[in-house]
Amino acid sequence: MSPAPINIQNTTAANILLDQQNQAFVHALEQSGGPPLQTLAVVDARGVLESITKHEPAKDISVEEIHVQVGGKNVSTFIYKRKEGNAQALPFIFYTHGGGWILGSPSTHANLMEDLARESGCAIVFPYYTPAPDAQFPVQFEESFGLLEWTDKYVCAGDSVGGHMAIAMNYLANVRSLSVKPSSLVLFYPVTTTSEQSSMYQEFENGPYLTKAVLEWMTAAFLPKDADRKLPISSPLNFMSGGDLAKFPPTTILCAGVDPLREEAEEFGYRLQKLGVDAATLRVDGQIHDFAIISAIRTSPGARAAISLAALKAKQAHF
Repeated sequence: MSPAPINIQNTTAANILLDQQNQAFVHALEQSGGPPLQTLAVVDARGVLESITKHEPAKDISVEEIHVQVGGKNVSTFIYKRKEGNAQALPFIFYTHGGGWILGSPSTHANLMEDLARESGCAIVFPYYTPAPDAQFPVQFEESFGLLEWTDKYVCAGDSVGGHMAIAMNYLANVRSLSVKPSSLVLFYPVTTTSEQSSMYQEFENGPYLTKAVLEWMTAAFLPKDADRKLPISSPLNFMSGGDLAKFPPTTILCAGVDPLREEAEEFGYRLQKLGVDAATLRVDGQIHDFAIISAIRTSPGARAAISLAALKAKQAHF
């Protein structure tokens, strides 16, 4: 079935196409009449994402929590893998989660981690880094990178700001001469710049779902200093050199069709391609941001196809 047009009040895009599940989810959000996310207390904002990603744990996936010392601090890390065949040594997907650096947790992303573990045959390493505003740049990068020093044979992956962090992990692995570097990158609708706003910020200023105001709130919580937004690690689209980008491994970028981050994600992919990197950028039409984790829409045909492709690309990087 072709996506049906939906008119979003106060949205500047004249014709937004959403598939049926995305349309129903957005309509339900409109009807709920809740306050804007950025006006909530942080704990309440985190609860919103928890509520729309809630699901029952899969019976065929095991989850182990470990604690790794990074810079004198214990960083909680969750390992997801299929229960069948646990005795064998598995390659890893090193997954940094989205949620605007403020939101997100093992529970908000468990459904996606289960799918990736099941379909790729890999073990998922999920660092639960300290969120903003509890900590700010570069703490989240350093906590996550510290775990890479004991990770072998891995793909870097992530969604939204977690995709941004996955890009940073690959960059740091190169500039800090980490002995084992990512074999591939798999990114869902990543942030690729924090120093400027693409035209999509205006096109989807008021959503649906992810708004310009929410993105600005999240960036300010993580990167309050303008100077920090103009570094290669924080704005790779604008400030990462061609020499650094040319060293990237095969990269797959899966963009949501209706998303203020779409343009910057696609531009990053195109820049990699021009530098000779094996980079594929695909737009999943009919989908809003976070389609891979929102319970009401992640089972839509477009979302399922994107998740399966992400798992396949991770699997192909190892097997």
